[in-house]
Order: sequence, then structure tokens, then C-alpha cells
Amino acid sequence: MNGLIKVVAVNGSPHGVAGNTGQMIGMIASHISGEGVDLEEITITDKKIEYCTGCALCLEKSGCWRSDDHREIVEKLLNADGIILASPVYFGHVTAQMKTFIDRSLGYSHKPRASWKPGLAVSVSAGRGETDTGRYLANLLRIFGAFSVGTLTAIATSPGSFLGKAAVEARAQDLALDLARAIKEKRRYPVTDEQLSFYLFMRDLVTREKGLMEGDYHHWRETGLIDGFEAYVKQEFVPTEIDPETRKEWLREMVREEQAKGKGGPVESGAEKITSGTEPSTGNCHELLRNMPAAFKCEEAKGIKVVYQFEITGAEEFSAYLLIGEGRCEFHEGRHGEPDVIITSPADVWLAVSRKEISGQAAFMSGKYKVKGDIALLMKLNKLFG
Repeated sequence: MNGLIKVVAVNGSPHGVAGNTGQMIGMIASHISGEGVDLEEITITDKKIEYCTGCALCLEKSGCWRSDDHREIVEKLLNADGIILASPVYFGHVTAQMKTFIDRSLGYSHKPRASWKPGLAVSVSAGRGETDTGRYLANLLRIFGAFSVGTLTAIATSPGSFLGKAAVEARAQDLALDLARAIKEKRRYPVTDEQLSFYLFMRDLVTREKGLMEGDYHHWRETGLIDGFEAYVKQEFVPTEIDPETRKEWLREMVREEQAKGKGGPVESGAEKITSGTEPSTGNCHELLRNMPAAFKCEEAKGIKVVYQFEITGAEEFSAYLLIGEGRCEFHEGRHGEPDVIITSPADVWLAVSRKEISGQAAFMSGKYKVKGDIALLMKLNKLFG
């Protein structure tokens, strides 16, 4: 293929390349070729594929015993860099030709591939069923070790009579470029609940029925798939560091506020107006911190003596601190020698927190900004400044 990236499309339409399904594959091919990708279209109607007998030998052994064109097509799909499954809607589902091909692929479905590659689903109807059929084909991409980059659907009756043909062609172009980019950049899309559901079902099935499904069970054991969902999707959960004391203090603060509400006591919220002084400007982060003394609530600071040190990064780079004591708040440039709390944050994050665009607690728990020192004092910021 002269070093070109290879995509294999399986067309389940009995009309082959002349039908609407073939024309939609052609739309993708015309755009994907410019990205250095070669597309081979296989029309099922030109191949000899016998019905599945339901003997389950493919679950016990390595593959199907029937000798026809099915195995050759599957090998091309497994060896391709990307794949496309395409079918028009016949009586609410894929065509008989495509369904026969899919049924014969059962053994591959039970033995997930060791790697993932991008794929597309294509479906067209006269006005009913193409969305569900496209979703069905997209879900079956996993049989051949692929994940869905997207689905191309259309409404048409006679060949080429697409409803909104320009929109269909534009969608085909977008998906072709997405497919090519996903292949070249070795992209993965986020894991879905459908993948999790399939994994949990299939792991239970092959483990429970390992006597009948001996080949499947050995495949899962030998590849390590049986050890967990991450091994199947080839993606990992990213652990986050959550300080247990921070969470406890957050919970205690919620309880205190709820109790205050029950007793009819005052509970400050971000929606309430600042009662002492004027609201600080939030044009940029430095201006925000410089003007915070104007929004200081001295009645909330009785008995408090604390230094809040801010290390701002990103769009703005500066150090400053707020000195609170004796019912007053002062802004200072630079670094304090003994701060009680050090807040390190990108400027845009702290501005978003101050404007109530994002939750300060949620942003901290997710690591968008970091804090050193007394976490309980961090939780008081909202009451001290609103």
C-alpha cells in the first residue's frame, strides 16, 4: 500500500458501491485519501459467508470451522489501522448479509483484542431506524478491537437522493478527518458505560461457563483481561490526592452551617451582598487580592489572627499575602515570613473561585489549586470575605 495507513470498510448493502451505503463510504474515502489513508471497501454481497450454526466451537477453540470468505475478511479488519462497519436499514435492522457476517464473528467478540484502534459506523434508511442501526454497528466495532470515533447516518430512498446531501457530505468529511487524526495520533476516546457493561457481563460469562467456553476463558487468563476493567480498555484510573483532614473539615463546616440554619442564625453565602465595605473588583487576580480588604467582614474575624499567603501562577505571576488581626485586614506584596496558610493557584482558577463560577472546595479537591497549612483556616475564607 506504499506505506499508506489502511482502513477497511465492510459494506453490508446488497447494492454494493452503487447503493446509498456505498456512496456514504465513498464520501469518507474521498476525504480520507488526502490524509494519506487508503480505504479498502469489502462488499459482503460479493462474498461467500455461510450462516452461523450455533455450535459454539469458536468459544471452545480458536475459531470457526466453516471454510468460506468470513475468516479472510476478519483478518483484514484485525490487521487494519482503522475500520468501518456499514449497512442500510432493512426492516428495522442491518441487512441479512451484514447480520450473517456479524453472527459468524461471535468467537472474536468473546476474545477482546490486545489493542484498540479507531472505527466508524455508517447507516442509512428511508426515514426510520438508521440511528439505532448506526448505534448497533458502533457498539460492535469492539469485536475487531476498535472504538467508535463517530457515526455517519442519513435518510434517503433511491440511490443518491439524500435528504440534506450537503450536510451528509460535510459530516462525512468531519468524520473522515477525525478517523485519520485518531489513527495518526494513536488517540483513545474516553471509556463509556457500554464498554464497562460489556466487560462485566463477558467476564462473568466466560468465568462461569469456562467448561463450555474453554478457549475464551484461556484467552482472558493469558491476556490478563480477567484481572480488571483497566486491562480491557487499556486505560487507567488517575488517582487524586485528597487530604482526609480537608474532607473532614469540609463536612464539619457543612454541618455547622446546617445547624445555624436550623437555629435561625446567620449563614453567609456567596449570593449575599457584602455588608462591610464595597465589593472588590475582579478584573484580574492581583486587583482582586489587593481590594479584598474592602470586602473584609470584621464581625466574622473576632479572635482571629492569620496570614494568608498567595502564590499566583499562570497568566499572572506574583506573591502577596493578607494579614488579618484585631478585626482588620491588610494586603501586602511579596512573601510573609511565617504564613499560616499558603495558597498556590493559577490566576484564572482563583478568579473563577472568587466569582463563584466554580466551587472553591471542588477545585481544591480536584487539585486545581494547592494549599499548605491549616486547612480549617482555608474554610473560613468564604465567611471572612463572602
